[in-house]
Parts: sequence; C-alpha cells; structure tokens
Amino acid sequence: MITPDAPPGSPTAPAQLRPAGLVPLERPGFGAGLKAMLGGYGYLFRTPDLWPLALVPTGLALVLTVALAVAGVKLAPSLVELIVKEPGAGALWTALMVVLRILSLAVVLVAALAVSFGLAKPLSGPALERMVRRAEADLGAPAWPEVGFFADMWRALQSSLVALAFTLPILIVLGVVGLLFAPASVVVVPLQLAVTALAGAWDLCDCPLSIRGVPVAARIAFVRRNLAAVMGFGFGLALLSFLPCSLLIVLPAGILGAARLVVTLEQWEATKRAPR
Repeated sequence: MITPDAPPGSPTAPAQLRPAGLVPLERPGFGAGLKAMLGGYGYLFRTPDLWPLALVPTGLALVLTVALAVAGVKLAPSLVELIVKEPGAGALWTALMVVLRILSLAVVLVAALAVSFGLAKPLSGPALERMVRRAEADLGAPAWPEVGFFADMWRALQSSLVALAFTLPILIVLGVVGLLFAPASVVVVPLQLAVTALAGAWDLCDCPLSIRGVPVAARIAFVRRNLAAVMGFGFGLALLSFLPCSLLIVLPAGILGAARLVVTLEQWEATKRAPR
C-alpha cells in the first residue's frame, strides 16, 4: 500500500485489505481497468448524493472547453495560412485547402478538449477529493489525512502537468503530420484520440494518489507497475469519447472509477506482499 507523504505526526489509518478470497490471484490488468472506467459511471448514477459535487468539475470542464474551442476555431485559419503561405490555383489546391482547414479544426478541438479537462481537474480539486474519499470508503480503504485547499490544487496540477508534458508534444507532431500529409489523417486522428485518452487515464488514476500526498515519483512508479490496467482504463475512456453525452460527466465518473481501480490495485499489491 502506498503511504502518503504526510507531515510528521499526522495520523494515518492502517491498510485495510479485503479477504484473501476476494483478491484476484493475478495482478489486475487491462480488463480490470476497462471495467473500472465503465463502473465509475454506474457508481455515480447509483449515488445521487454525489451529483452536486459532480456538477463542479463538469461545469468547469464545459466552460473551459467552449472558451478554448472558440479561440481555437478562430486560430485554425491562421495555422493553415502559416503552413501554406502561397496556395496554388485549381481544383486540387482548393480541395487540399478544404482538407487542411478541416484537419486544423480537428487538431485545435482535440487540444482544447485535452487542455480544458487537464485544467478543470485541479480547479475542482476539493470536490473531486470528497468524491474520491467517498468511493474509497465504500471499498473499505483507509481514511487519509485531510489536505489543504491549495496543497490539493498544487498536487492535482502536478499530475496534469506531467500528462501534458508527455502528450502535448506527441499531439503537436501528429497534428503537423496530419496537416502536411492529409491522407495520414486516417491514422492521425485515431492516434490523437488514443494519446489523449491515455493522458486522461494517467491524470484520473493519479488523482487518488495525489490526494493522499504521494510523491510524484512514487505515483509514476505505481502507474508503471500497473500499466496494463491503466491502459485498459484509457481504452474505456477512448470508447466513451465517441459518445458526446458521456463526456459531460467523464471527469467525476472517471475519478470515481479511478479511485476504485487504485484501491483494487493497492489491495492486490498489499496482499501479495503480506506474509503468508
């Protein structure tokens, strides 16, 4: 069980494990991550007292997405003009410019979605923390020390910055490839969705750990050990991205699913390390 980086003297609850018979024999993998992502939606729908808290990250993400999308749509034509400074004449060039404009819109909209959800999480940190604590308590996980408002926002921001640092360059490269070579969009757009989903999976799965004050290095190591489960979680996130209505509650539902997945993984690791 990963212990929080709490100040000296802070009380920490002992690890609580499920009975050995309920712990899987093998490390939870891709299927467990996919099930956790989908299960987060079910848990949210079954828990109406969490709905007011769920409106906080959903509202922030929606406002940020609209604002960034509007700015991106205005910026997209300038991006095309920057790449193609002197377009030629003829039907071929006309068709090419239309394709480039469509691809540029797709790039800026995907970027707006990724950035808005990345920023909405730290801004709604206190609401998400209460949701995570509720989900973990229902699974019998220990109660962690309270975290201050600004400390919570900073830890959540760290998680989002790590995700953006790894994925934003990839998204930019894919976007440039799609703009310069239009036929590659058949591959580029799905890859952009996959990279964005995996970044979201890291960001969501990291949230329960950051709330406890676990250092960034330990959180990265935990995700690396359980990469298959996190990838399954990201795959579920990618599937749900094709359902527009599901994106409205992807943050609160995803956080709840991530909390349940992290507890399951921690219980497996703690059980396997426990003396037999």
